[in-house]
Amino acid sequence: MRTPTRTLIAAVAAGIALAGLSGCSSESVKQATDFGSSVASNVSETVKGIDGKAIQDGMASVAGGIDGALDTALKGAKVTSDGQLPDGFPTKDVPLVDGTVLGGGSGPDGSGWVVQVRVASVDDFTTATDRLTAAGYTESAKRADASSAFGLFRSDGHRVVLTVAKTDAGVTATYIVTPR
Repeated sequence: MRTPTRTLIAAVAAGIALAGLSGCSSESVKQATDFGSSVASNVSETVKGIDGKAIQDGMASVAGGIDGALDTALKGAKVTSDGQLPDGFPTKDVPLVDGTVLGGGSGPDGSGWVVQVRVASVDDFTTATDRLTAAGYTESAKRADASSAFGLFRSDGHRVVLTVAKTDAGVTATYIVTPR
């Protein structure tokens, strides 16, 4: 039987897997995207009842996996903390939430980007998701509470894994973006 934490980890892993597929053939990416969306849709109902502790535990469990996924998706790009958006970030296609850009990174040849933005609260996740859906993104999974939030989104041009988490340093929104 799946626990809520394992279900959340599966949802995050599906998002991370989708983010790492930019180097694959278009048919492989389509199949994996469809499969990932199906998995995310199936777990979406389950994750609605998960409490904040389970999300925190799940996010902690995959924190190292996110670093690995970034390495895979962005082919070794390093995430900076220079306060700048990474080169080539599709700002016209991927609207960011208001806040202070902490930094980011980009993969070679437009294979993907990561951006971190300091925001006022986890409630800014709602604004971030509203901006993505207004820009034409479809939500495949979403879960938020007072201490963290997670969402998978896709448009005709991009896939976005969005997390917002409260830490000792403040609240950070992290966008992992790959082209479709």
